[in-house]
Amino acid sequence: MIKRLKPKSEFGRNVLTLMTGTTIAQSIPVAITPILTRLYTPEDFGLLALFVALTGTLGSIANGRYELAIMLPEKDEESINIAALSLLIAAGFSLFLLIPAIAFNSSIVNLLGNQEIGFWLYFVPFVVLMTGIFN
Repeated sequence: MIKRLKPKSEFGRNVLTLMTGTTIAQSIPVAITPILTRLYTPEDFGLLALFVALTGTLGSIANGRYELAIMLPEKDEESINIAALSLLIAAGFSLFLLIPAIAFNSSIVNLLGNQEIGFWLYFVPFVVLMTGIFN
């Protein structure tokens, strides 16, 4: 009976594979949510959302979007140079972010209105650097 339900064409099998993977990937967070809500408070989730918003916004501009240009050149040497430039920009931007994170930590905490983010602000440059490297 299962053989009758299985798609006969390769396209149908590929679509079924993608649908199954997407369904499983989306069901995992739904299944784990009751456990996470018992372990963490709403304030913890708010702190995580604030940290992710900061790092996501800064991480998207970390390497100047040069990662999109890596595939454009015909020569591999030029692509390597663009990738190196992208990494240098990400490292420089992360070092630039480290200065306000250290010098203006209390001002940023007051501006954001969350006292607990103060400790995590020191990790923002590192996460932005890792995002730039990943991109």
